[in-house]
Amino acid sequence: MTQRSGNVYYLPMSLTRHNPKEVAGLIYESAPALFALMFGSHAIAQLIELVQRSHNRFSHQYIRIAEIDDQSVGIATLVPAAYVNADADYREILNFSQKLWLNLVQHILLQHVLQHDYPVGTFYIGNLAVAAKYRNQGIGRQLLSQCIAEVTTPSSTIFMSVDVSNERAQKLYESLGFQMVAMKTIRLFRTTIGSRILSLSIPKHSR
Repeated sequence: MTQRSGNVYYLPMSLTRHNPKEVAGLIYESAPALFALMFGSHAIAQLIELVQRSHNRFSHQYIRIAEIDDQSVGIATLVPAAYVNADADYREILNFSQKLWLNLVQHILLQHVLQHDYPVGTFYIGNLAVAAKYRNQGIGRQLLSQCIAEVTTPSSTIFMSVDVSNERAQKLYESLGFQMVAMKTIRLFRTTIGSRILSLSIPKHSR
């Protein structure tokens, strides 16, 4: 479903219409330090592969695009909870040492700072990003609103996570009705790192 606001079109990603490299770059910008840790110098290349496949949380089927003049200027992912941890594509595109490293990062760090399991039937919005040139124009808010509007199951819940240091993003999410329900943090080199988990319940009478 395509929506238009001014000169911006909001629509699901299509591999025939949207450039996977452009989209992968935006996904990377949503959490550059995290992706650099996970995939090293090959992060963009790995994300390009994942975007074009179907069995991972960065798959094109879960990506929503903000488009201006045929250019992808913003993205958000809307993933059913059952597929947040889908990893078949990782097993295919990563070599042995890359898979070993990713498992190490997951068990030593990521499981302590990110929530990976969500209730069955819920949804997870992740990797919200807008290209630098187009920020502060309401595109991120509209992408989130489009994702929320797509969840048509009454009484379902949408989850998001936000870096504990990103108060601006948290205020945006809270302005759309999200509320903090949990926090996952650890102390590392005298610094607290981690995430706040927010949720939004879809009322029974909303559809």
